[in-house]
Order: sequence, then structure tokens, then C-alpha cells
Amino acid sequence: MRAPAAVGLIVAGLLLASCAPDDRQDAAASPDAVASPNVAPAAGLPPVTSVRIGPLTPRDADRITAADRAAIELLGASAAGAPADGKGHEHGAAVEAPLFTGDKAIFANQWLAAQRAVSRLDSIDEIVALGYVRSSAPIAGIGSHWVRWPRLAEPFDPAQPSMLLFDESRQPARLVGYSYWVQSATEPEGFAGSNDHWHQHQGLCIVNGWADRERSTGPDACAGTFFPGGDLWMLHAWPVAGYENTDGKFATFNRKLCPPIFGTPDVARCPE
Repeated sequence: MRAPAAVGLIVAGLLLASCAPDDRQDAAASPDAVASPNVAPAAGLPPVTSVRIGPLTPRDADRITAADRAAIELLGASAAGAPADGKGHEHGAAVEAPLFTGDKAIFANQWLAAQRAVSRLDSIDEIVALGYVRSSAPIAGIGSHWVRWPRLAEPFDPAQPSMLLFDESRQPARLVGYSYWVQSATEPEGFAGSNDHWHQHQGLCIVNGWADRERSTGPDACAGTFFPGGDLWMLHAWPVAGYENTDGKFATFNRKLCPPIFGTPDVARCPE
């Protein structure tokens, strides 16, 4: 159905801060600990009652609604294992193949729907009222992630992204793109044509609606809800005027959101 996505596994404890390269893995991990009902004691050993969480992970359990928490728990209860083929982020330009007549017309309508949705999603106040919650710190080339958790279990809709990307370096913060995050046993159909290369995140640990870390080894290493990731698919898209992506409509990173190389530590730069 789709051209295979090059494996570019991206890791970090901020969602999708998870969007930092592998050699930056677990950047948000800290000695801080919280009570974890997921951890069972080993035979003959004292009970294990805590698991460390990242320093940026919110401790306030009331920051998300009961509906959010229920949606997260249902996603974590999935019987899906880890992603089978390691489909991760692609770095660099996302080459777009020409579309045939039928796909071209369908895609044009889908992309227009995505663009028209921008006007109701382009401020923090608006999206909070719609049920989105901040789920990561800002990530170079992508922005911060705001997730509407119940939406993940619903079918793909170009006008209803489950995740929004904001540039919070500006005041007020600006909507810069979408991230479609969909629960599906197989790669979603998504946009017409073969240019939308979906990727997966493995071993996400979600704490109070926040992506505490990626590549957790299992529920016992997660202070919240563990997502193996085999049935969760993600696609970045850039339909917002002023943030059109020169690397492609579905490229992972947007150069317009990359900090200058000079004076920026390697860990905070966009991947090359």
C-alpha cells in the first residue's frame, strides 16, 4: 500500500519528546519517583512502590479529565505488542510521488479540509476548550504536542487531528502543524496516495497525559500507562499557512522550527 518508511527511531522522555534521536534517549529521566500500581514485588524482596519519572512530567493527576484518563487506559490495555517492523521517523526531505487523477482529487479535498480546520484550532484557549492537553515540552523542528486523547481511538479524519503542534517560543503560541495519531491494527489509509508515511513509537510511558519517556521496557518500568505501540500510528502534517514545509507536506521535521546551529547545543538541534 505504501512505500516503506526509513527507520529513524526517535527517543526521549518528552513525547514524543520522543522526537529526539536515539543517542538522546531518556533525556527526561530523573531519580524522582512516584507511586506506581503497575510494579509488582519480586519473590523474597521488599515491595517495589515507585518508578522514576522525568523532571518535566506533571505530578498533578487532575490536569486531565476522567475521559482523558479512561481513553489512555484503554489504549494501554490493547493486546498489541511492540511495532513489528520498527517503522520510525524519517529524517530529511519526504519525497512526494505524483498522484494519479483519482487520488489527486481526493487528496486535494482532504488537504483542503485540513487547512480549513486551522481557524478553529489556532489558539491555546480554543484547543483547551476542545479537550486538547499539553503532552510534551517543545521539540526542535516540531514544536510542543497537544493531544486530544479520546480521539486516538477514532478513525482518521483530516479535519480532526488527535494531536496539534505549537510553536511556544512565540507569544502567543502559534499553531504550526498537525500530528495524526491513530489506533489501528495496520497502517491507516490516511490521505489518498502513497506520500503519507506513517511511523510508530515503541514503549511510550504516559503519566498524567504527558509522554514521560519512550522505549520503556514494560509496565513495570512505567509510572503511568504503558503503550507497547504496535497498534498506534502517527503522521506529521504541515497544512498551516506560513509553516508550509519545504521538505514535504508529511516530513517529520520543519526547518522553520529549527533553532540556529551556532550557539545551540547538539541535543537541542534538529537532526541533520
